[in-house]
Amino acid sequence: MVKAKSGNNRILDFLTVSFFPLALILLWFLTTKFGWVKASIVPAPYTVKESFSYLMEKNIFVEDAVYSLSRIIKGFLLGASIGIVLGVLVGMIPAVDRLTRVFIALFRPIPIIALIPLFILWLGIGEESKVMVIALGTFWALLINTIDGIKGVDKKLVELGINLGKSKKEIVRTIVFPAAFPSIYTGLRIGITSSIGYVITAEMIAASAGVGYRIMYARNMAMPGILFVGIIEIGLFGLVVDLLVLKLQKYLFRYR
Repeated sequence: MVKAKSGNNRILDFLTVSFFPLALILLWFLTTKFGWVKASIVPAPYTVKESFSYLMEKNIFVEDAVYSLSRIIKGFLLGASIGIVLGVLVGMIPAVDRLTRVFIALFRPIPIIALIPLFILWLGIGEESKVMVIALGTFWALLINTIDGIKGVDKKLVELGINLGKSKKEIVRTIVFPAAFPSIYTGLRIGITSSIGYVITAEMIAASAGVGYRIMYARNMAMPGILFVGIIEIGLFGLVVDLLVLKLQKYLFRYR
């Protein structure tokens, strides 16, 4: 009896999760079938399927995905590393906090897209400028969440570590960092998902390969089918990344 109920719950969960995507696909099909919108604006599902088949046949779909993902990984690792290290320093050392306070308040509100032309001017249109765009966006997410996590650590725990004779390194490693890790992990999740948007934006402006470049190319060449394939590919990127991050989160925080 319990097993049947568990199975019914799984079916209900699947139907609940699938309802909106399926309803959206149905609306898309009806919209194009009855000509409610122009095919040049919203292509029919079969047109998108044909475009996808063409991109797969020419190996363009996989190549674009590899280019974009490699840029995301490089930029994310660079930005996350610097953000966490600086966040720990700002959160633990009052002098560093005072020195960087104006810098953070001044530069954090600047949109990443406004800095892309500057990176291109400094680094050219090669890989470096795109990686730096992603790194900067990831850096802010990790910096702010790391600072909040460090400053939110219970002071009594730190005092207890001092009373037990632990060194500063031991306090950071065994008390401060574990207590701040949930906040830092939230920054990692925000950073990795946001980096998808950053790489697409950078590739739209200056690139010769990648999902963002393919979307811009399809727009310029009036190929809505390929454009929609690119948009769907971005959504799949985000879905897969978010599912992996949530899976890892459940494992890392299973003690909670």
